Amino acid sequence: IAYLPPYSPDLTPIEESFSCLKAYIQRHGAELRQHEDHILALIEATSCITPEKARGWFKNAGYI
Repeated sequence: IAYLPPYSPDLTPIEESFSCLKAYIQRHGAELRQHEDHILALIEATSCITPEKARGWFKNAGYI
């Protein structure tokens, strides 16, 4: 068992996923703003988070 510090942003997969999401929104912001439904725009933006990327983030953090 590897004990982690109480908060370590470099070891949390959620930080990596937010970074991916932020980069996607920056690249496709104009297209996303054209959506009438903002929820659908966010759902589209989450397409950048693939199972392979998520698995890599968890592996990098030492969870798997």
